[in-house]
Amino acid sequence: MYSGVYVDFTGPVPWESRVWAAWLACGPDAALTGVTALRRFGLDGDWVDDEIHVAVPHSRRVDPRPGITVSRYRDLPARVQEVRQPPCVRLEVALLVVASAAPTIVRQAAILLDSCRQRRTTPERLLAELESLPRLPRRRVLRQVLLDAADGVQSFLEQVYLRRVERVHGIPGGQRQVRAESGGRGDASARLVYRDVEYAQYGVVVELDGQAGHADALSRWRDMSRDNAAAVEDKVTLRFGYQLVSQPCTTAAQVSAVLRRRGWSGATRPCSPTCPLP
Repeated sequence: MYSGVYVDFTGPVPWESRVWAAWLACGPDAALTGVTALRRFGLDGDWVDDEIHVAVPHSRRVDPRPGITVSRYRDLPARVQEVRQPPCVRLEVALLVVASAAPTIVRQAAILLDSCRQRRTTPERLLAELESLPRLPRRRVLRQVLLDAADGVQSFLEQVYLRRVERVHGIPGGQRQVRAESGGRGDASARLVYRDVEYAQYGVVVELDGQAGHADALSRWRDMSRDNAAAVEDKVTLRFGYQLVSQPCTTAAQVSAVLRRRGWSGATRPCSPTCPLP
């Protein structure tokens, strides 16, 4: 496959074999990085990329090889999880590198927040790793995303809701990722669920549903059980999708109207001259 690297079978070369070949071709001090590392860690996501991404120490120069993208890292040994074979950079390093290269802030936020939602890492660990990468592109944007995540935000929609619905319109801050059971008390089939945003004092729940999380029947049924459990507790559930990204003011108007009906006496504020909120 490369100079000094061979496969001893016929037919197509599977991805795992390509990974090993790329690492062997780049030397024993190399490590998998970027999208390749995320795939090796088993992180859920759209990681389609034909290239194998390999990191080498900054002092090294590696000749270009087809199918391999080589990055040079300063202090690479300190960023490697050597117990994996082939060696990989730590999950947090790979996530930050991939997010920083994403073309939009939507994609950047989704990569980081989805990894926290999957409970593969935490905002605090990502923030600590970010401090060790002072030359990383877009690190200020990534830091703000992670600071929001540390407040409980675990998806891009939750981040938009926190910043463009709650904060700018004066809506009281809700609790994030509230643990609850999917059935009433005594229900033997009840399961642990998490409510995206809950205003416990007013009995209002906000669920933020991205398309990726609702492409199958099991996801829809899980949401129904979660909403029904809230109804059993006399809680109102409002459900929003990606429309809140382009219509945050409409979302704020609906949430504030329900909160007022449930006892909230605070004042909202318009975010712009065209905002419908009083």
